[in-house]
Amino acid sequence: MLVGAEKSCNFAGRLIAFCGYQLDGRLMNILIINYILTTAEKGVITRRASVKDTVICNFARGFVANGHTVTILAGEEFKPTQDETYKGFKIIYFPSRWPRIFRPDLLPWPRGLRQYLREHAAEYDFVISSEVFQVTSLIAARTCPEKLIIWHEMDRHQRKLFKLPARTWYNVIAPLLMRNILVVPRSIPAQQFIKQYSSHVTDEIVDHGANGAVLYPGDEVDDAFIVVSRLVPLKWVNKTIDNFARLLQEPGYSHYKLHIVGDGECSDDLKRQVADAGLTESVIFHGFMSHEKMGGLLRRARAMLISTSHDLNMVSIPEAIISGTPIVTNMVPLSAPYIKEHGLGIARDDWDYTDLMEVASHYDRYHQACLAMRDELTNAGCARKMVEIYRKYLKQGH
Repeated sequence: MLVGAEKSCNFAGRLIAFCGYQLDGRLMNILIINYILTTAEKGVITRRASVKDTVICNFARGFVANGHTVTILAGEEFKPTQDETYKGFKIIYFPSRWPRIFRPDLLPWPRGLRQYLREHAAEYDFVISSEVFQVTSLIAARTCPEKLIIWHEMDRHQRKLFKLPARTWYNVIAPLLMRNILVVPRSIPAQQFIKQYSSHVTDEIVDHGANGAVLYPGDEVDDAFIVVSRLVPLKWVNKTIDNFARLLQEPGYSHYKLHIVGDGECSDDLKRQVADAGLTESVIFHGFMSHEKMGGLLRRARAMLISTSHDLNMVSIPEAIISGTPIVTNMVPLSAPYIKEHGLGIARDDWDYTDLMEVASHYDRYHQACLAMRDELTNAGCARKMVEIYRKYLKQGH
């Protein structure tokens, strides 16, 4: 029934777009500036065959689902190795200026961005740029301030060079050169942080959201958990495996499975850990998967498990929630308080196998809580909220 409802919603969105109207206003042309498409590992940008499942592409699809048209401006270093086309939006890539100084994975300076905005800003109803501490946002703030929304994720000063560049930017550049720009935070911690430096921060928060057309709840659940993560040291997947191994020793849980979706430098070490523990039949490594392929595993899992030492707004969290899958996480992700507040799973530091038993035995309660929050966390829902913010603040003047 839920899948049918999803299809009905998609049909309704297409009908609205076909008619050329939305119930709450006209359709719009939106520009998103998001130079960094994927996370670099130790400063190395890995180009993938596709970028269609990245956060910003799914965010763009949210606007498209509501009938709008979107253009994304991104970095040439992140361009996929295969040619791609995207329904309802397009990506324009810019090369980096002085990449050894302005690293494309940290603080890129796109060559040609200022000229593009001068020539084309009038074509767009409003512009969204990622992060206050970005040269791209500064260029947009000086070129088309009356149309700009900065969508801000960071909740702390970046640690590079003893935090001096970040502190200088937030304390000098942002107040002087970006002081009248509207900032929309992506989480409560990000909101609390950026309010120290900007006087135009919205009370409304807009999460990343996740692709509601591909990720949706199902009617069946397996005796299994899932990890969706880059397999790198800071993600602490080894701790998750240890807790799962302890769960298997409990009566009634020896048949459970753990699906690990993702790749990274720790892949071989984790596989060795599983083999040494005699868990090869219980822990399945799937490698990198598209959302279409991952969706079936995610919606049938009893919970998604997270142990991490450093993260911001993990996109895998809304992906799980809109799939009806509860979360077990430590308190590092910025959305951990949100999970706790709305009963979407278990959020506490140093969670262990007893928490896995808890979420497995009370799955229905946590599952229903996820379903109740689904519309708010789909990409279409998050995009709709951003448009409402535009109409409330920018269109009326803030």
